Amino acid sequence: MRRVVTWLAVSLLGTFGLAVWTAWTYHLNEHNRLLANALEAERQRSFVDMAHHVEQIQTMLAKGLATGSERQNMRYMADVNRHAAAAFTAFSSLPLPAEVSTATGKFLQQVGDFSLSLLRDEAAGRSMTEAERAELERLRRESANLYQQLNAILTQYNRGGFRWHRPAQFSLAALLHMPENPVFNPEATQSPAVAALLDGGWAQMATGFEQMPVFIYDGPFSDHVSQTPPALTGGPVTREEAEARLRALLPDLARYRTVEVAEVEGNLPTYTFRLAPAGTSSQTYTATVEMTRQGGHLVSLLTERVLGSPTLDLEQAKAIGQEFLARVGYPDMVPTFAQVQDGLAFVAYALRQGDVIVYPDQAKVKVALDNGEVLGFDARQYLTHHRQRTLPAPRLTADQARAGLNPSLEVSRVQLALIPDLAGTGEHLTYEFQGKMGEDIFLVYINAETGAEEQILQLIEADGGTFTL
Repeated sequence: MRRVVTWLAVSLLGTFGLAVWTAWTYHLNEHNRLLANALEAERQRSFVDMAHHVEQIQTMLAKGLATGSERQNMRYMADVNRHAAAAFTAFSSLPLPAEVSTATGKFLQQVGDFSLSLLRDEAAGRSMTEAERAELERLRRESANLYQQLNAILTQYNRGGFRWHRPAQFSLAALLHMPENPVFNPEATQSPAVAALLDGGWAQMATGFEQMPVFIYDGPFSDHVSQTPPALTGGPVTREEAEARLRALLPDLARYRTVEVAEVEGNLPTYTFRLAPAGTSSQTYTATVEMTRQGGHLVSLLTERVLGSPTLDLEQAKAIGQEFLARVGYPDMVPTFAQVQDGLAFVAYALRQGDVIVYPDQAKVKVALDNGEVLGFDARQYLTHHRQRTLPAPRLTADQARAGLNPSLEVSRVQLALIPDLAGTGEHLTYEFQGKMGEDIFLVYINAETGAEEQILQLIEADGGTFTL
């Protein structure tokens, strides 16, 4: 009798435990399904946005090739630059393999910078050359191919062929088969359909991007400039040392866990850390950080989240970015140009060495205006060009250099500035004169040794901030 009672108690206890386990897993699965669906909707929106902007890029490039008016082409190139920046922002949030994301992201940056280069030239009265027209045609073809591939993936998606993310299922079988060290695995979260699309079409096209010839143009991300071997300080660091340094520099990363670490080659070899929110089992990353494999320098940071209503202004964002740069190893940086867009402040900083602004050593910071969080950072240009410089004393005084200016320019500010030459192979110490002619504002760079006019930029002040042409 006692044995029957014991087995009955065990059976009841087991039944109760099974019921608790079932209810608990149902709750977790339902909660995970809601989170996965919300993330799926966000990724779908980013993908649709990217496809839209790439379509506009290839359309505007085609119009630029067809127009016979330089004024109209300036308008089209401005639109290309704007859509390229928007496409890159949307693209950066998509969970794609490193070889695809690196090549496609680089292509979008090149499109934006090449269009900006043409815009600057035509604003300065320099017509498009035949070589530039050929590069523009090449970009148009490649952007058209990219849009076709995006449209094919979008069609497959709309037919229900795949999800960007599958909700993780909590069950005893899943628990027993859970790997000890889960890492990002596209096949684990994507259907065979999307894997085939990425591995076949997009990945093959990304390889084509990598094989495109070097662009020769006056832009901050041009390949002929970025191929300069960087002079990094420090010795080689291991993956573990890089991650430890990363988390020491960015305490906020305690909210994240690492789901993938990739070793990226190129002119600036890095460890790329893809991060997902801590406390979740999702392998979908929402933040990406890069550290150099030599010296462990922070290269870039990109975090995606929904923004609230702005509470900060541009000047406050500039100060936040400046403090962030000093904290992560980039001291003595001062803001140069800035822009506000969609609740974000995009600020460019340059190194100040003594009383000279060193423009080749630049970094960019993206600050959320709702709470001041730094959501983006890029120091590739700084790391590529920075080195210990012994700057020469200017042979000319500011007043002597002023003699090389157009007499109609009403100068409001002057400072010493080190700028890259137009070929991107050298540097000039100049006086930077800011002044007005009529209603237009210009930056004129006069060589501090020879008095020659090196470069002219037009300063455009809009509601969202300031940029140059």
